[in-house]
Amino acid sequence: MAFARSLTRAVNLSLSSLTLAAVCPTAHAQSTEELAAVVEPEADSGAYMGAVLVAKGDDALLDQAWGSANLEWDIPNTSETRFRIASVTKQFTAVSILLLQERGLINVDDPISKHIADAPANWSEITVRNLLQHTSGLPNVTSLDGFDTQKFLPTSQDELIAMFTDRPLDFEPGSQWSYSNSNFVLLTRIVETLGETTYQKFVKANIFVPLGMDSTGIDRSSEILPRRAAGYSPSENGIVNAEYMNIAIPAGAGALYSTTDDLLKWQRGLFGGAVLSEASLAQLTSPSEFEMVAGTKYAMGLFITDTPEGRSIWHDGGIEGFNSFLGYDPDAEITVVVLANLNGGSATKLGMELLQASRGE
Repeated sequence: MAFARSLTRAVNLSLSSLTLAAVCPTAHAQSTEELAAVVEPEADSGAYMGAVLVAKGDDALLDQAWGSANLEWDIPNTSETRFRIASVTKQFTAVSILLLQERGLINVDDPISKHIADAPANWSEITVRNLLQHTSGLPNVTSLDGFDTQKFLPTSQDELIAMFTDRPLDFEPGSQWSYSNSNFVLLTRIVETLGETTYQKFVKANIFVPLGMDSTGIDRSSEILPRRAAGYSPSENGIVNAEYMNIAIPAGAGALYSTTDDLLKWQRGLFGGAVLSEASLAQLTSPSEFEMVAGTKYAMGLFITDTPEGRSIWHDGGIEGFNSFLGYDPDAEITVVVLANLNGGSATKLGMELLQASRGE
């Protein structure tokens, strides 16, 4: 399954799940057994395997794994298994931009031509905020003809950006919303330029090390990575090994791996004030004007959904062999992490259901 198709399907499934979440009553399940019972039918059916963590504050309500990290060796998934998190990566990129803003190196309302050398003339009205909120009009590089071949190859950042540099915009910047990985490819370039280092080194030094996220990083197929899950996809003949992708290509748009525990550390640190200032956090979570469905808008690398049950700050992702969901209820301090090493809509579906089920009194 191509990254472009995985991503598009993940977004569509996200919005479908939100529609269901908006009309379904809260389940009020809070015990470990009740929360596990939300996941078990999906796992038993063969549609889901991976790891799940649900926490209220720092306290885990559910911390459990299902299925295999490697089917060929019959190695089970655990809470320490490392999964590719795909577009959940985008919030780390957005936070990196805001950290640079706090240091006076950028303003999110700067035109991107100020920070990207040789930007074409038709990018002159695009701001950094447009990139962060998917309102730039840039065509989605992972949906372009040729990407399904390019993804197999060693591809530099310059080569990836060149794939969409000379193409016309899909719409006038700021006039509408459309999900495009090209936005976060350019944000990766900006982080590296202003941070004067690689994206990998920037997020490690400024986010992962301070928060103790020892099991998170850029996934590179060539590296020996302990406890890395193998990725799988469904087929007409059952589960198969997922198609290869040069995982370095999406960079700050979708190249990170992590664990459920590390993503809890991230949520606690981010919303606990250990990463950004209060003003920057408010900016990160302030959505654009464009509503998608069921009270959902896009902020900076995050979806924001407001329903009668509360606010959900979340993102999901899909890439060859993996799907992910990371959600947070700021009022109840509930974190939900669902990581999957089998493609499909289960991660988002379960994430939404678990977030609802955890909101009981």
